[in-house]
Order: sequence, then structure tokens, then C-alpha cells
Amino acid sequence: MRRIQLFFLSVISGILLSFPWIFSGLDWVLLFAFVPLLLADSLQLQQRKFENLSSSFLIGFIAFLLWNVLSTWWISYVSFLGMLFITSLNSLFMSSVWWLKNKVHQKFGAASGYFSLVVFWIAFEFLNHHGLLPWPWLTLGNGFANAVKIIQWYEFTGVLGGSVWILLSNILIFIAVRNLLDQARLKFVWSTGLALSAIIFPIALSLYLYINYSEKGTMQNVVVLQPNIDPYTEKFSGMSADDQISKLISLADSRITDSTDLVLAPETSLPPLWEDSLALQSPSLLPLSQIIDRFPNVSFIVGAITQRKFRSGEPVSNTARQSNDGKYSFDVFNSAVMIDRTGMIQFSHKNILVAGVEKDPFREYFSFLPDYMLDLGGINCSLASGKEPKVFDLSSTRKVGPVICFESVFGEHVRQLVMNGANYIAVLTNDGWWKDSPGVWQHFGYSRIRAIETRRSVVRSANTGISGCINQRGDVLVQTEIDVCDGVSSRIGMNNSITFYVSHGDYLGWISLFLSGMIGIYFGLPKAGKGQKKSALIRL
Repeated sequence: MRRIQLFFLSVISGILLSFPWIFSGLDWVLLFAFVPLLLADSLQLQQRKFENLSSSFLIGFIAFLLWNVLSTWWISYVSFLGMLFITSLNSLFMSSVWWLKNKVHQKFGAASGYFSLVVFWIAFEFLNHHGLLPWPWLTLGNGFANAVKIIQWYEFTGVLGGSVWILLSNILIFIAVRNLLDQARLKFVWSTGLALSAIIFPIALSLYLYINYSEKGTMQNVVVLQPNIDPYTEKFSGMSADDQISKLISLADSRITDSTDLVLAPETSLPPLWEDSLALQSPSLLPLSQIIDRFPNVSFIVGAITQRKFRSGEPVSNTARQSNDGKYSFDVFNSAVMIDRTGMIQFSHKNILVAGVEKDPFREYFSFLPDYMLDLGGINCSLASGKEPKVFDLSSTRKVGPVICFESVFGEHVRQLVMNGANYIAVLTNDGWWKDSPGVWQHFGYSRIRAIETRRSVVRSANTGISGCINQRGDVLVQTEIDVCDGVSSRIGMNNSITFYVSHGDYLGWISLFLSGMIGIYFGLPKAGKGQKKSALIRL
């Protein structure tokens, strides 16, 4: 019966954790979603079965696997096996964090266990942003992406601050629930007040910041295009490149006015082109130049697969490809391309590539793996990545930070663009691979978080949606529906001020990583008085 209870509590936590990623508007559930799982740990402790930590790991794994699968099942549209691999691996890491928390709890007591949960979890999320196989999609703080009025303080902490808030709230609510079950009335009142304070104060601070924030900077008129070209049946087969460009140009023509400053088109809108002195003569860029001739104030930012040859004597990268005749080597990039009235073309290469789709992270060790990479429109072989985030210079005072698809999930990447001078952010993506699934609006919501963290307006062009414009508070000014050919326009501010988060980055992650190391070192030290410690643990 006890095992059934543990399983039931684990399943409840897994379902609750997934709610914000399935149903927009249920983000508040995260503030107590871990409580059933913490109750399961408490039951194991009461039965003196905590020494058997393998059961704790299994209970955690059930909850986290359920959370991962329910929240990101849409990856299976591209690869069912890929979805299983990502969700299983991420669940394994989460369960390991939970197991380590219980290990510390077992040796040093409950307070140390709760503290280590926060530290270990934030360190895990931080590494999930910076590791060899980065997958920060389910960072806890992301769950509030569509509740921007209560997370305005992300401009000080970044998204990891939201994760800390969620973990602390869950721990305090659990302590209150345990005191209630133990009929400890005074402790229950005290712990309930503490939990409510921890929840209410950040919300009150955020509402104050939201109400008192005003848009900064001179205004720009932007047009965002959504050509709605199906990636499975049209984008890379079934619709010619000329027809795709014609559709894009026709859409742009219908939306551009004399006051338009920028037009944004999605990721891989243009067919492959070479990065050389003849790039401007590419048939795919000529129609854009013709529009600029009629509207000289307009700048275009468009997504494309670009190719760059290695010069004679230049070191060749490990992602280089050979021409058919073997005369030269070249790299292929997922790029953003900017063209304006100066006739100069600027290229920005995607820095954060999707493992298993755009890059093989183990290429130098397992040369056979590219044969098994996912094929997303003929770019499944390892692409080259940019060296650092690059800002487009629209003029001496106008700078835009291009962000390509997956990069919009990484606050540190967007932060670096702002540090490099970006006045606002342009996101180019193709979310059509996920069809009409929660993954589409999840991804759109993460751009709202980036707007708050950096206090930069975000313009977002997605091939099949959701496209739109977001202001510096994270409010959606205008957006499209999914799976429609559309274009929207808005006025956005170009901000030059720097937030605390932009200045200091993911400092919470660095602190947690350091503390995790200290806990690990201390954990390995011999501890006196083991008998007294064990009896104290049983009493908790």
C-alpha cells in the first residue's frame, strides 16, 4: 500500500509540473507542484526506508519523466526516438539532483537537504544552458513565460531567479503541510505565513515594476512576415525556391509603407547563398534590393543557409565540407542576413546549434553519428557555428541583435547581444516542425522572458507562427495566428539602458555551481558523532 501511495504522489507531481507547458495560464501551479514529491520523501523517511535511496531516485524519475514527456511530446513530430532520448536523459539528470538532495538530507538533516535541493537544481539548470547537450527548455522559471506581470524582477535575476522562487515556495508550502499533518498548530501558522510571504512579496514587487515601467528609446516601425510555408511538404520539397521568394516578396509588398524601418522574415527564408563579394547579385536577394530602391529607409533581416569558402592557407574547421570537384573547402551556416540601402550585406551566424539536428557534438569521437542525425530539410550534417553573438548595424544609433530559433531560449546569449550594443532583438525561427502544438506557444513565450531580462523589445518572425512584437515589459503588442500567411506591424522602442541581469549574467547559476562544489567537498569529509546524527534524522 505504501508503494502505491509513493507512486501516486510521484505521478501527481509529474502532472502538476507539466501544467504550465500544456495549458497557458496555469503557471501558478509550479509554486506547489513539488509538494507531493516532497511528501513521498517524508513517507519514506517515516518508514526508515530512506537509507534505500534507490527507491527515492525511482520515485523522482517517475515524476520527472512524466513532466518531460507531457511538456515536450511534440518533439516526436520530428523524431519519436529523439523525443524519448531527450526526455529520458533530462529526467535522469533531474532524478540525480533529487537523489543527491536526499543523500545530503540523510547525512546532515532536513534543512541541509532543502538547501542543497535549491543549490543543486539551479546548478543543474545552469549547466543545462552551457553543456555539450544544452536543453534548458524546462527550466522552472520558464514556466512563467506567459505571466509577465508577476516576473518583472527577472531583469535582476534572469530566469534562474524564477526557478529559485519556485523551489523555495514548494519547500515552504511542504513544511506548512507537514506541520498541519503533525497537528503542530503554532508551527503551521508560522510556516504558512512564511510561505505566503515568499510567494506574495515577489508578485507585489513585480506588479510595482510593471505599473511604473515606461518604454524607453526612440521608436521604430517594424514589419514581421509569416509566409506559412509547410516545412514537411513545401519548404524543402514540393514548392520551388522561386515560388517561396515570390510569396515572401508579395507579402512584404502588402505590408511595407513609407514609414517602415525594418522588415523581418523567418529562419531559412532564402535558398542557400555564398558569402562573398557577389552575394548581392544572388537571385534571391535581388527582389529585396528592388523593394529597397522603392523604400530606401527599409532594412531587411532574412534567414538563410549561407556558405563560406576557406581562403588559401586558412585553417579548415572540423565542420568543413569539400566541393564536388575537391578544389576548395567551405563551411555551411544557419544565418541571419541583413541588407539595406548601403548595398552592404551583413551576416550573423547561429551560435547555439541544436544537437542531433544541426551539429554532432561527438563528431571527433564517433564519426558514424552524422548518418543518424535528424534530417530537417537537408541541413542535418553538422553546420558550423558563429564565434560570438553579432549585432547588425542598421545605422550609427540603431543596432539589432539577431537571434535564430533555439538561441532565444538562452538568456545569456541574448544578454551578450545587448552587451554588444543591441537596441532591440529580432528572432528568426521556423517552428513549423512542431505543427500546431504547445511547443509553438512555449517558444514564443520565451521571447517574452528575454524582453524582461534585457528590457529590449523583441520582434519575432516564425515561418508558420507565432510571429509578433513584444515590448520591453514582455507585453505582446501584436501577434499572428498559427498556420496562416500573414504579416503584422508595430512600433517598438530602441532601449540603450542596461539591466542588472545584463550586467551580471547568470550569477545565480555560478553561485549555485560554487556552493554545489563546496557541499560535495564537505559531504566527502568524515563526520563525527554518526550515532547522534542518525537518531536526530529519524526524529525529523
